[in-house]
Amino acid sequence: MSRAPRLLIVSPAPSHPADQGNSARIQALGAALMARGVVCDFLYYATEGCSPAQREAMAGFWHALHVVPPVPTGPMRFPGVWGLDDWCDASLVDQTAALQRRWRYDAVLVNYVWMSRVLEGVSDAFRIIDTHDLFGDRHLVAQAAGIDPSWFFTTAVEEGRGLARADLVLAIQGDEAQVLRGRSATPVETLGHMLPLRFLETRPAGAIRAPFGYFGSANPWNITSVRALDAALAGEAGLPWLLAGRILQRRDLSLASAPLRLEQVPEPSVFYDAVECVLNPMVPGTGLKIKTVEALAYGRPILGTRHAFSGLPAEHPAHCATEIPEIVALMRAWRDSAAFRAELAQASRLLALRYAAMLAAQQDALAARLRGLV
Repeated sequence: MSRAPRLLIVSPAPSHPADQGNSARIQALGAALMARGVVCDFLYYATEGCSPAQREAMAGFWHALHVVPPVPTGPMRFPGVWGLDDWCDASLVDQTAALQRRWRYDAVLVNYVWMSRVLEGVSDAFRIIDTHDLFGDRHLVAQAAGIDPSWFFTTAVEEGRGLARADLVLAIQGDEAQVLRGRSATPVETLGHMLPLRFLETRPAGAIRAPFGYFGSANPWNITSVRALDAALAGEAGLPWLLAGRILQRRDLSLASAPLRLEQVPEPSVFYDAVECVLNPMVPGTGLKIKTVEALAYGRPILGTRHAFSGLPAEHPAHCATEIPEIVALMRAWRDSAAFRAELAQASRLLALRYAAMLAAQQDALAARLRGLV
């Protein structure tokens, strides 16, 4: 009987806690592969710091944990845009190569194309990039949505150069897989993201604090979306909503609709137990909307724009609003109609089941590919 394949996962984001989309993705993919017999070690390039509690949680989850302190990022390589390797110091390439020589990993997976430099030091392992998002010309998408670009963005040519370093590229949703195939000759497969379906479990009911709620990080896309929802709610009565997540760290986020605030969310269930219906007023962007699939996994009905459901087989009108003011109209319908509430709950759970089945097949395929390396 052959041995289990051994995979090194390299990431500039921690896997724990799963209180933002990238961490949730990393943790869920690791759990899925380990459940399918893959040995997964984790190298955290600690750009977001690492508390003792985080280190303990990650060490207890992965087969082995390596934490590498980050090197400060220098200036942009090109005028107004980051170079592909600007956020990945050469020292990380050397440290990853040393781990590969020691442990003889069958595969190395890096999170984000801007960490692909690491793969140049890996000569005798299968090389994978989990893209999470599109970063080539991401600043142009942001500007078109009225958002000041932040975090990492580069050109489509630079992104293609990074993709070419891999043997396999993972796109988080199908539309982005098509774009990535146009930027590199490296094979691209879709691998979505979703938590286990928590609504299939027997769980104690929480205390509902508001009929509607939004849970998100403080990235500029979320800030813009929440401000747009707040503007659309101007003058509305009887539509109380709750706001939670790292977005509350933005103390300059002044909202006229005065949502309730849930300051502490140690585990996502705390938020989902506190609301009846989840809102995702997403403006145009890239990637899979983790907050959408998370809400579906927890069995909550969800109202959102079509951008909030990118990459999902959504069909219900409440899952494809064209404008954020439509979400307010849907909130009224949810409040006023028991039939609409039942219909939305059923549509949301059926969507969760369909997507979970698709994702399981994708995870099976990746695990089988890794087993084929040994």
